[in-house]
Amino acid sequence: MNTDDLKIRRVLLALDASTQSLQALDTAAELAKRLGAELRGIFIEDINLLRMAELPFASEIGGFSLSVRRIQLPQLEVQLRAQADYMRKAMAAMSLREGIESDFRVVRGSVASELMLAAADCDLIILGKRGWSMSKRLGSTVKMIISEGRGLTLILQPGVRLAVPAVAVYDGTELSQKVLDAARILVKVKDGELIVLAIGENDHEVADLADRARDYMAGHGLEGHVRTMIRATPRKLAEAVRHLGPVVVSCRDHFYGEELCDVVNRIENPVLLVR
Repeated sequence: MNTDDLKIRRVLLALDASTQSLQALDTAAELAKRLGAELRGIFIEDINLLRMAELPFASEIGGFSLSVRRIQLPQLEVQLRAQADYMRKAMAAMSLREGIESDFRVVRGSVASELMLAAADCDLIILGKRGWSMSKRLGSTVKMIISEGRGLTLILQPGVRLAVPAVAVYDGTELSQKVLDAARILVKVKDGELIVLAIGENDHEVADLADRARDYMAGHGLEGHVRTMIRATPRKLAEAVRHLGPVVVSCRDHFYGEELCDVVNRIENPVLLVR
């Protein structure tokens, strides 16, 4: 597969006012700069949250005081505008510092739907794994992007930086060849090594995949090594990549649907999904 298919010209970053978004902005700006890409930021005013604020019993719990207070729509709208303005200024300052082209938009609607609409003409979408949520499980927005998104999607873990070595999950399919290409982009951006995790059903299959992966790495002048795994599961994969860099995995073939969501949920690393 020609790696020109993976040329990244436009990067879309989903933003809110959380510290996770500021970390994601650092990552997105670094990628855009190294790839020569335009950075687009989108701040989505969640229509479901706004509708909830109209209900007479709507309330929230303070993050520090733990006190319960009434949510009122006018105050929520003011708060959202202030958050959007804060992120607009942060993105403008980052873009100026890194010397990259950028654009920032505020939209109102369903978060997942607006993200997918904005991503239609972008090559890479970046979003946080949890955003505002304190839950340790994936939210509905991330699940929808995993299941129905297009192109490359980078899901960032709160507090975890994009580092190397990158890990490419390789099962020999046509799409997993694209996984290798995407992982190659990451390691070149970060000037690091690549680990290929060859997964299959038996010793013979993974040995063949490992040889093919080594040929790929040698052909592209990549530093790193190949590991193997028989009958990979989400739990085994998460354990194998712990303390490593971003994990690049296909959205089809070996993992897909709910099992893929389980993979993303278990892995503590950033995850780059390839379609």
